[in-house]
Amino acid sequence: MKTIVRSLFGAALFAAACGGAQASPDSQKTVQLSKVILDTEGGVKGKIKGGTLCVFPSKWDIAGDKKTQDYERYDTLFSGKMKDLGFSVVTVSGDLFAADDDKNKADLLVGAVLRPDTINLCSSVNGEKGNMTLAVDWQIYDRNTHEVVAKATTTGDASQEKFARDGLTQMWNRAFLANLGALVDQGVIQKYAGGPAIVPVAATSDAANAGAKP
Repeated sequence: MKTIVRSLFGAALFAAACGGAQASPDSQKTVQLSKVILDTEGGVKGKIKGGTLCVFPSKWDIAGDKKTQDYERYDTLFSGKMKDLGFSVVTVSGDLFAADDDKNKADLLVGAVLRPDTINLCSSVNGEKGNMTLAVDWQIYDRNTHEVVAKATTTGDASQEKFARDGLTQMWNRAFLANLGALVDQGVIQKYAGGPAIVPVAATSDAANAGAKP
């Protein structure tokens, strides 16, 4: 059980893409993921089953907590997805010598609070599968005006239909990506960043297919 919880709280995100609206890259402001927090203080409706037949369902008690997540992992994956969508992105995960007080470099900083609502998990010797619903509270900060210019809340569902060693992580990834896609669909980032640029059809198709299956 401890392994499952650690997997949940440290879940990595992988990139997938959808089509973008048109804009001039030269007119865009740069965007950067600044901070990600996992918040379970509001309670999570968790249920877990065991074995390959997914039997003996029981309540999954997930402790209420609020923790900052691994920045490098989220930054790398966020920037990969947003670049695929055609946004102008700043990422510092690959900069080994960036000072802690010099990490925020983009025009617009994006913060996210992840709030898992429901998690139904089946855990077996073959890994995990299940489904979940994740809500995300977003904030966009303008470094030029020194103020939060936008707030938005999105919800995303995800499922893992087959057992996989990293099934919980894959499911978590899809839920996060669904939320990020919803934020873009709402036009919240475009309103302030002025993007995205048009993404080539081939690149969009390849990226989407890469994220569609484990």
